[in-house]
This record gives sequence, structure tokens and C-alpha cells, in this order.
Amino acid sequence: MSRVSKLVLINIFILAMIVNCGTEKQHLHQKLVVQYTGDAKLEVGGPFVGVEFHHSYMIPQRISFFYPVANSIDHSRDYWTRDSSFVEEWYLKIGDNPAVSIGRDASEFEITPYSVKFTRVENGYSLKSSYQFCQNKPAMILKIQIVNTSDKTEEFEFDTRLWTSIRTCHTFRPLEYAWTDLDSSTIYTHFDDPDADFADVFVANAGDPPTYCNSRIDNLYTPQKEDECKGISKDKPEKPVSQFIYQKRLKPGEAMKIVQIIGSSKREESQSVVAYLRGNFQAEIDKYEKDVLDKAYTHSIMATGCPKTDHSVAYAKAVMVANAHFLEDDIVPMPCPAEYNFYFTHDALVTDLAAVNFDLERVKRDLDYIIRHADENNIIPHAYYWKDGKYVTEYASSDNWNNFWLVQVSAKYLRHSGDREFVERLYPFISKSVERSLLTLEKDNLMWSFRPDWWDIGQNYGPRSYMTILAIKTLRDYIFLSTALEKNLDRVQEYASLAEDMQSALIEKLWNDDMNYLVNYHNDGSLDEHYYIGSLLAAHYGLLDNEKQNLLVQTATEKMVDNNVGIYNVFPMDFEKWGDFMKFVGNEAGAKYYYFNGGIWPQGNAWYAMALIANGEKKAAARFINNTMSLHGIMAGPNGQPAYYEVRNANKDDLSEYGTVDKPQFLWAGAWYINCLYQLYGVVENDWNIALDPFLEHDQKECEFTLFVDGKPLLISISGKGEVIKSIRYDRQRFHSAVFTTDIQEIKRVNIVIGCPDYPYLQQTSSILNTCSYDNRQLNMELEAYPGHRNESCIITPYEPKDVLINGKQVTKNFFVESFDGYYKLVLWFTHSNDIDKLGVKF
Repeated sequence: MSRVSKLVLINIFILAMIVNCGTEKQHLHQKLVVQYTGDAKLEVGGPFVGVEFHHSYMIPQRISFFYPVANSIDHSRDYWTRDSSFVEEWYLKIGDNPAVSIGRDASEFEITPYSVKFTRVENGYSLKSSYQFCQNKPAMILKIQIVNTSDKTEEFEFDTRLWTSIRTCHTFRPLEYAWTDLDSSTIYTHFDDPDADFADVFVANAGDPPTYCNSRIDNLYTPQKEDECKGISKDKPEKPVSQFIYQKRLKPGEAMKIVQIIGSSKREESQSVVAYLRGNFQAEIDKYEKDVLDKAYTHSIMATGCPKTDHSVAYAKAVMVANAHFLEDDIVPMPCPAEYNFYFTHDALVTDLAAVNFDLERVKRDLDYIIRHADENNIIPHAYYWKDGKYVTEYASSDNWNNFWLVQVSAKYLRHSGDREFVERLYPFISKSVERSLLTLEKDNLMWSFRPDWWDIGQNYGPRSYMTILAIKTLRDYIFLSTALEKNLDRVQEYASLAEDMQSALIEKLWNDDMNYLVNYHNDGSLDEHYYIGSLLAAHYGLLDNEKQNLLVQTATEKMVDNNVGIYNVFPMDFEKWGDFMKFVGNEAGAKYYYFNGGIWPQGNAWYAMALIANGEKKAAARFINNTMSLHGIMAGPNGQPAYYEVRNANKDDLSEYGTVDKPQFLWAGAWYINCLYQLYGVVENDWNIALDPFLEHDQKECEFTLFVDGKPLLISISGKGEVIKSIRYDRQRFHSAVFTTDIQEIKRVNIVIGCPDYPYLQQTSSILNTCSYDNRQLNMELEAYPGHRNESCIITPYEPKDVLINGKQVTKNFFVESFDGYYKLVLWFTHSNDIDKLGVKF
């Protein structure tokens, strides 16, 4: 074969690969996209630009730029009425008819977390607009198509006016005047203000060319003016606009095709960015969308057999990828595509509680970012953002939940990754977070806080259930980390005793027999008679006995749950009466049934679902998760729309409000949903290890999902029916433990069949499990903790247990056996006398 022939074949092969990649991307896009007709709030975006829409309008209420710093185009005057302003005006004139305003009516749309496409059909024309985003360049692409649907040829004139004055980050100060330039149908708006980092906003054309361009509001086009490009401010700053008029004679079925490249950059980069994007904007879009789709569908798996659940999971993963923006020199997780311009440590950490199951790279990157932005005393950041000409860090106070979440996520990361080297880097910051969090531990062994629950408003210092629950769990995770890393071992027993004392105080002092709930007290010693969602974490973390746990869950169900939308943030909803006492600022708590005053929050729904799971009510948890947390459940609810929201209105007394959402693409809403599914289908993580307690819904035949254990992406496959496990196989090899060992083999797949057990297996244990084997009708386990740690283990077996051995010696107490239909359950407990102890059970 000649060299030319080889080159031809290579080029054909490359072309085929490109076509195949494009086809696969389009296939995944069609799987993910949601079509919707109705009144909705929308947010979509990319690494450098995000947009916010209300009432399904085509024209957005806000454009957020994140490069070079976080500036935005937003002309709203009040947060609660921000749906009434627009960043742009569109006018369409057909033939001799007067120009009409378009783009401000509710339209059908197709949405993904990374794009939106609107469609509206009118008399004589159809209008389509789409918003897409670049992977590596600071711009979004607005495509507009206007089709002549009449039966005659007409002159179409389309006038777009983007109001390009901006607001600065955080202080939201309006910059109403700017310098402007025009170059080859591109308008550049220059802001000479350090608070905006001297940014440019540019609007370029890459489709049908405009016949008129104008950059000054005082020179807006009117039909009497000569068609030319004008309005460039040269002598002084003016109020800016990017106005383009497009004119085209269209036969029936023909279209105007407009492409606007809208972005922000450093002044010295603007022209080169525009020049590149004119020829490469579609490649940039494709790169970004492929990256999101790959992470939603191919990097990890959750296949439940239910199309709506599988789609909801993929959409949630796509939200977790798409909600990331440029900040200084990094792309970091952000709460929303457009409405927040800040990095919040909390948002990254609670998202990573889910991501640790299937995306260790993300979790490590987030943890590294947090410690890189800590201060010289290892105090971690609470928030990081651009403000008044510089980057600002708010550090986590002692009364800050991030101290707890950092420790918990770090412990999860170690259990799932086995990455001791990186966690040793984290350890000084983890230790500082534990140390600082205990500054608000009072003499009653309870955590006191100014805030009533998980939120960040209010000023009334008193003992809190939520903070005490988090502190107990955090101390136990810190004990695990210290034991696994062999650090601060002299303080392990001290912290273990403290956690026990705090758990006792939580139950003795904050459990209220009249309310059947964990409660708070005010600074004056009076009882806070509200029910808060944060108390539900006590069930999830196993801090209550069975009776109180059940009472807690049933009380929440009775008092706080609306099965159509979820669980109220608080009950009763009467914070409008408590403003002075709690020192709320203005109406920051929100109206009744909304925001903090009884709204529906995704973490509340998650904590309730997790409490149901802990209480053995997995069927009820599955119904609740499907109805109130999945994308399709949210859409099917009152005033439903495609959204993983920040907060949902629970006002069932007003059907126009009931179920409406705010911030419809919220980072950790999708993450909490995925987190709950992992726990529902059987991933159990205590303070010491990861185990599987599989579950399938009544009409579910099987479930598969990716789970990282010891740094390995295992494919977990569940099938069968029953209450316990019939068989466990690592690839094809039988295994005798539902708890993962530290010496896990190089395997790829774990197959779990539910049913009556074929052989004995370890169901759970409260220590690190180093090894587990079964020989000569004896189950042998090597357990690691610290001397003085109380271990509890549970073994399921088809054979009746005969002997229990601790370090080779038979014991005759501290265990019991229960008999069930087809199997036995052995529960035993002992106190570690060594770092490593051996447990054996003969059958």
C-alpha cells in the first residue's frame, strides 16, 4: 500500500471517529434533555457564563460572567421581584406591520443543565432561541432562528438590544457607564473600574450579519435613521447597549439565522477571543457538552431498571458537573449557574458526601482546594469570592458547620479511596476543625449555637440538637481517621469518652417526651417548641435507641411531611412572630411555608429519607425519594417543573404558589438525591467501614451502580428478593462478608443475590475489617480499632452458631442468637484489648 493510500485510510478512520463521537454525544444529549411547556424558572450555564430565566421567557433576567471576575448583567431592583426585569429587548418587524416586542412570553423549551432551547410559534413566523456555553473560552452562544411560516415572501427586520451595563460581584454595585468600540460587527464594552477588574463585555456575530450596530443607549436605532454602524463612545463613557439589527427577505419556509457570541474577558484578550470563537464556537460547545454527558453517563453507572430514576440520576450528575465556574485560576463547584457568584465550602462538601461513592477525583480536588485556601493557622474557608477589587476569604468560625463536614467528608474519602498519603496532608486541617468546633461545647456537654438549626440566620445562643448531633458524628470520624493514620492516639480515648458523654446529654437533655422529638432551648432557658429537620440526623447516625428513633421518625412524618412536596424545614411556620427574639434581619426568614419559615429544602428531604432508611422503612423511603426528590417526581408534583431546586414553596393554601421552586438548578439538591439512592440500594457506611445491605423495590429485578472502595471503581450488582443476602461473589469468587475488607482484591464486580443465605457471612461490624475468611465451618475476622473500643458485630448464617472466639478464646456471654425462617442472626459485642483483635465463629 502506498503512503498516499495509507494517509487516505488514516484520514477516513479519523473522520469516522469524529462522526461517531458526534453521533454518540447527540444520542446522550437526547437521553438527557427534558421538554417542558408551562411557567418555569430556569438556570443553565458553563464554566464562564450562566443565565437565569423566569416564567419560561426566552430573554433572561440575568447573565452572570465569571471571567475575569464575577460581574453580571442584572437590572432587577429587588430580589423578590427579579422576574420583572430583562437584560435585553427583541423587536420583530414583518413587512409593513409595526415592530412588536418578542421573547417575553412563556415558551416551550428543551433543557439540560448545560443548555436550553426555546420554541414559540406565532401567526406568520416561528421563533427559536438557544443558549449554549464554551468549555475553554469565556463566552456563551445565543442562536436565534426566525422562520417565515406565512404563504408569502416578506421583509423581516429583527432588532436585538442587550443592555450591557453590569453589576459588580458581592456588593452588586451598578456600573452604568462604559467605553465602547465596534470592530467587524462586534461591540466591545470596556469598564474602567477596578471593582470589575477592568473587564470587557463583548457581543460578536457569527451568523447572518447585522445591517446596523449601535453601542450607545442615547443613539438607539429608529426607522428614520440611516442604516449604518454607529454609536461608539470615544470622548467619554456612555450608557452602553449592544444593539444589532438584521434584515432579510424571506420566502415561505426560509429563515434568519443569527448567532451572537456573548462573553466577558480581560481587555487585552477580547479581540483574540472573539476571533477564535467566530470559527470555533461550535467546537467549544461540543467539548463542554461532551464533558458533562460523559460524566453523567459513562464515568460511573447507576442502572435501576426504572427509566425515570435512571434519567433523574443522570440529570443530577450533569448538574454536579455543570455547576462549576471560573474563580481566580480554578474551575470550582458553585451553587447555581447564574444566581451565586461565590464559592461556598459547605456546598462542595455536602455534594461530596454523594460524590465520594462514584467520583473520587472530584472529592480529592475539592478537599485540596479547601486546604489551599485555609489560613496560616489551618482554619478552613467558609466562602471565597471577588469583592471591591480583590479576592476575599471568609474563614469558618467555631460556630460553623463546615468544621464538621470537612471531617466527615475526609473520613468518607479515606474509607472509599484508601489514599492515606493525601489524608495525612488533610489531617492538620481536620484537627484544627475539630479543635475549633469544640469551642462552643458548653459544660452541659451540648453544642451551643446562635442559629436554631442548619441555617445561617438568627442570633440566640443556646443548646442545639443539630450541632450536637454533627459534633458526635465528627468526633467519631476523627477517631477513625486518627486510628487509621496512627496519629494523636493519646487523645483517641479522650474523644471517644467525650462523644459518649455528648450522646448521653443529647438524649437526657434535648429529648422531649411531650414532643417525641429532639429539641432546642433558647438562651433564657426556655424551650424552643419548633420541630427542625436537623434533628433527623440522629436517626441516620444511629444515636438513639430503637424506640426513640421510631418516635422521632413518626413525629416528623405526622408534623412535618407533605408527601406531595417533601418535609417542612421547620414546624410550626411562625418565624414572622420571632424576628425580635431571634434577631432575624428584616424578612430574611421568609413568608410562611417559604424559605426558612417552613419551605422545602433538599437536605431536609434527604435527612428524612435517610431517617426512614435507618428506621428500617426502606419501602416508605423509596416512595418518598421517588415522589419528592427525583427529577420526575418534582415535575409531577404541584406546579412541577424540571428542577433540582434550592427551596420549594410548601403553601398548600395557595395553589398558585404551592410547589413552586427557587434556584432551579442547585448543586447539592441533585447530590442529596444520589446520596439517598446509594443508601436506599444498600451502601451502609458507619464510623469504621463500608458495607452492603441490599434492597430492591417490589417491582425491581436488579440494580447496578459504581462504588469506589479502596480506590477501586467496583460495579455492584444486586438481584433477588428477601431480607438478607443469599450469596456474595467478588467477580466469580465466593466471599463471606457484606463489609468490605482493607485487603480487598483486584476485582471489578461484586454480585449480590438477595434471599435465604447459602453460607455464613458478616453482615456488619463497628471496627475496621482487615480480613474475613471461612474455613472448616468457621468464620474468621481480623478487626482493628483502638484498645477500649466497643465492637458490635452481626453475622447471618444458615447454620446454627456453636462457639464464639475472641483471640482464640471461647466466650460464653455478650452475644445472642435469633432464629428466622431459613437463617440465624448472631449479634455479639466485645471491647478491644488490642489494636487488632481476632473474632471467630464456629458452626
